[in-house]
Amino acid sequence: MSTHQPEPSTARARGERPGSQTQPGMVRRSVAITVAVATLIVGGLLGYLARGGPDVPTQLQVVTDLPTVTVTVSATKT
Repeated sequence: MSTHQPEPSTARARGERPGSQTQPGMVRRSVAITVAVATLIVGGLLGYLARGGPDVPTQLQVVTDLPTVTVTVSATKT
């Protein structure tokens, strides 16, 4: 008969913190960097499209025919 106790098979039973063995701040930092880079890329694309995309007009010209109005004001007092 063996008096040897079996070792616990779970991290919690061994007194360890559950979860991965990586440093806790490293995963969050890489996710933050990924989100920041994605935000910059999306912002750059939106700015590119807002500027007009691949064929940017050189100068905006609005051509309309405005009617000419002449107003005559009398200089005498009544």
